[in-house]
Amino acid sequence: MRRLILVSLTAFLILGGCSNEKKPNSANFTKAINQYLAKHGQVCTYFAQTFPIDIPASESKDQYGIAPQMAALEHAGLVHGRNTTAVIQGMMGALGPSAPRPVRRYDLTNEGKKYVQVKSDVLGQSNAFCYGQKTVDSVAKWTEPAAMGPYMQSEATYTYKIADLAPWARQAQVQQAFGDIRITVSGISKADEVTGLVLTNKGWEALEQ
Repeated sequence: MRRLILVSLTAFLILGGCSNEKKPNSANFTKAINQYLAKHGQVCTYFAQTFPIDIPASESKDQYGIAPQMAALEHAGLVHGRNTTAVIQGMMGALGPSAPRPVRRYDLTNEGKKYVQVKSDVLGQSNAFCYGQKTVDSVAKWTEPAAMGPYMQSEATYTYKIADLAPWARQAQVQQAFGDIRITVSGISKADEVTGLVLTNKGWEALEQ
């Protein structure tokens, strides 16, 4: 009889543990969102060009665009520049190449190579400087789970933090040149993010966005 009671109690605890994974609560939603962010939460800034990047000397003093961005990255030690001459291709190749002219040529430093990745997008391949990984800071609220087709779904609102934020992304000159970095970093634990979640036989999972 005692053996039967122990077996029954063990089964109850196992089933109870499984059911807890399916409850709509902060812990389960945090786990689900973090699993999604582990694959899709890397924060990066993108360039249409691939390195080396040539900036015409006539554009080197521009206050906006690629010239101040390269200057900021050089100040942060991620790229180094040198003066040279190069043929500059016209916009999307439509205007054809120009005659050789003075340019500031930027290439990656060894430090920069630690953060740059080549990613594919609709325009082809782009350089991306990645500077951290989003993780959940807190789940603020969620909607009551409701049936959507064959599944139960909910929508959670959460704030994020960035794990291993690169020191260069904190620099004022970098944030001035890269508005996307400034917005992302300044939004740590402040900006609300919203994601959908679906209940599966393994528990809650964040929907692809």
